[in-house]
Amino acid sequence: MDNAEKTVDRRQLFKDLFAFMGNTVADYAQKKVNRIMPKGEYLRPPGAVEEAEFLSLCTRCDECIKVCPAKAIKRSTGLADVAIGTPVIIPKESPCVLCNGLLCSAACKEGALKPIERVDNVRIGIAKINRSQCLAWGDQDCQLCFIKCPLRGDAIYQEDGKPVINPDKCVGCGVCEHACHTINTICAIKITTKR
Repeated sequence: MDNAEKTVDRRQLFKDLFAFMGNTVADYAQKKVNRIMPKGEYLRPPGAVEEAEFLSLCTRCDECIKVCPAKAIKRSTGLADVAIGTPVIIPKESPCVLCNGLLCSAACKEGALKPIERVDNVRIGIAKINRSQCLAWGDQDCQLCFIKCPLRGDAIYQEDGKPVINPDKCVGCGVCEHACHTINTICAIKITTKR
């Protein structure tokens, strides 16, 4: 074996070694993220990419927070969580109002939030109604979630005066949860992620 063959073999050895080390580090990091970060807990602004990619792209620049006209986007807080400082929506405090132009998505220059052409294509999460806690399902006259929904008739409709969520049309903006929270001691609607 001459020196040229030895060099090639040595190069391939280092390539293989670095590839192995890189994959090992990536697997370890993903396991850490999975342990630290509860899956599906965060409601992200409109246009958010998949959670792991979102965390790698979001620089915590706060541009989406600054442009939100409803002040719905806040910085995530917590203890030892990889998502600290990233933008989240907490509907019971302030829901996404699906503003004209979806300013948050347009403000993101890093690609963590992708542009969305139509509001009915937004997918923040999905509303779930706990019928045992809902005033309308308890035979009281309440239509607030239905009235407030920006996609009323599509995302939420009524059957015999009772609200029903259409999971295929609900964008998870949280307006219904916020409305319910304002009149009920125990909120009957909760937005959960679809991830």
